Amino acid sequence: ATLALAQKDIKRGLAYSTMSQLGYMMLALGMGSYRSALFHLITHAYSKALLFLGSGSVIHSMETVVGYAPDKSQNMVLMGGLTKHIPITKTFFLLGTLSLCGIPPLACFWSKDEILNDSWLYSPIFAIIAWATAGLTAFYMFRIYLLTFEGHLNVHFQNYSGTKKTPLYSISLWGKGCSKRINKNFRLLRMNNNENSSFFQKKTYRNEENLRKKNKIRPLINIVRFDNKNKN
Repeated sequence: ATLALAQKDIKRGLAYSTMSQLGYMMLALGMGSYRSALFHLITHAYSKALLFLGSGSVIHSMETVVGYAPDKSQNMVLMGGLTKHIPITKTFFLLGTLSLCGIPPLACFWSKDEILNDSWLYSPIFAIIAWATAGLTAFYMFRIYLLTFEGHLNVHFQNYSGTKKTPLYSISLWGKGCSKRINKNFRLLRMNNNENSSFFQKKTYRNEENLRKKNKIRPLINIVRFDNKNKN
């Protein structure tokens, strides 16, 4: 639960949440409450499946803005204000969040309540730990929800808004999406030895000169010439 509090990745936060709920199940098994552990396993599985489906919808929506980059599309710091863009995902994600936090009459409330009651009967120390973990669960789940759906879209403040600010934003420099900042006199094919180009590196060399400088490079296929003499 404490590891889930410090995560910026939405999928990692949900993954550490799963580890926390598995701790609840192990606690119930240790106390002998096998039915409570199995009940919480089933209710948590359905709630967490709903949350992971919602996070997948959020990630796909963010990829339209930042592109295919997991460190950006899954970063909750860059999210926010997604309620107006994906309202259905927001509704079901909120339901999964409330269920995992133990809000009645949702599924995880009944299973988690049984484990907490059994922990009070078994040991007050176990009960205090279980109640503290329940509070942390509510905290990090609402943290994930609020960072993702409430507020404003923070991606625009991180230069990931998809606006054409750099000349090399596209894969193809000759397509229709070229930026106006590209100089028309910029010659991509003139990469001589004495010219500096900022396209890939400062200095480029011809292939013949590279082969002269690096003798370690050998051809993959050696062609052997045979004489056309008839052997009697």
